[in-house]
Amino acid sequence: MNNEEYGSRLLHPLRGEPAGPPAIDVVRAMREGRRMRRRRWWTSGSALAALLAAGLTGGLLAANREPEPSPIRPTACTAAALPIGEHQNVEVTGADPTGAWVVGTTLQVGRSAPTSILVWHNGELVTDVKPTGLRKGSAGVWMTDVNASGVAVGGNFDGYPDPYVIEGGKIRKLAGGLGEADAINDAGVIVGKAGPPNKERPVRWASPDADPVPLPLPEDPSSADSRITEITPDGTVIGTIGGKAYLWRPDGTHGYLETPAVEGRRVNGFEPLALREGWLYGGLYTAAPDSKSPARPPHGKAAVYRYELATGAWQKVTDDPEQAQVAGAGPGWDNTMQAEPRVFVGLSVLDLPTHAPLVPASASAPAPAGLPPGGTQVNFLSDDARVAAGTTMDFRNGKLSEQRSVPVIWRCR
Repeated sequence: MNNEEYGSRLLHPLRGEPAGPPAIDVVRAMREGRRMRRRRWWTSGSALAALLAAGLTGGLLAANREPEPSPIRPTACTAAALPIGEHQNVEVTGADPTGAWVVGTTLQVGRSAPTSILVWHNGELVTDVKPTGLRKGSAGVWMTDVNASGVAVGGNFDGYPDPYVIEGGKIRKLAGGLGEADAINDAGVIVGKAGPPNKERPVRWASPDADPVPLPLPEDPSSADSRITEITPDGTVIGTIGGKAYLWRPDGTHGYLETPAVEGRRVNGFEPLALREGWLYGGLYTAAPDSKSPARPPHGKAAVYRYELATGAWQKVTDDPEQAQVAGAGPGWDNTMQAEPRVFVGLSVLDLPTHAPLVPASASAPAPAGLPPGGTQVNFLSDDARVAAGTTMDFRNGKLSEQRSVPVIWRCR
């Protein structure tokens, strides 16, 4: 795992105030860990194949176009807390495309306590498992994705990570040794990375029982800096290399996704965040033409764009990433955690009700130093925008020991 992706992915609140410096960089864990949280991307295999057949690495720069009419959007949503058993603090970390299956993790008290993994089906808690045999100091295990059969994948994401799978309510490691499992499709194909720290490379497991097979890489120095984010129903793998969007196709070909031109600015790169209704949403980074910043995210000014896989068309969603959340992106991209959550649905915005109670930070009880002030993070939005899931967090009296994290599901009509 490279330095940018290194981290525990887990906020470890303390039951009491710590006597010394924490063993885990909490701020970095939240920032970097949530970047790896699974961002649901799905589309029809035929549409993606048509785009990829046209070629991605040279000469493709589609013109912007007006959007096609969208399905009727929901106008009213209700929020409810997901059941958490005897746990106190739980965070949503992923869901399947429909929202029928949702996965989450407990936010354990103590620096080294293992994490319990929770799985919900249609809003009911069906799995509550605690991994065993973790290394001393491990931040526990996070499940980052789950498919329509309820099979979830993830990893412990510490200095020496291992890939995990939950199947039939039981948790175990995937074959291949060190690595991380980032996404799974409904066919049971898993993608992630394998190898020791700083030497990992993208891989694919054909099934939860298979050995990992390396994915091909381009012949350039940045290829060591890779991240896997999703696998589509037809087996296309989506990720980034050197901070730029990259796709591996089922026929064995692969290439970078070419970015659009932005008048008056130099494009630094596009960071994929989520895919819905055939549109890939992400952060497009630009800089002034004379800027010396590296030509890759997160350097420069960020705006939300979306890319249509079937046609190659680009559309700007907004210049203000804080206007609403790209559900599933996590605060590692734009630090969005809103008191009144809003999410992008197409080119419009859907308001979600806040699940009470929420105690916002105040001058008399601010959030702990270096942490967000509290609010709601939307970790998932279904393709039809009828189901969303996320986490509401606050800090009572400004103390880590009095943090409250509630997993929330929204149902919209």
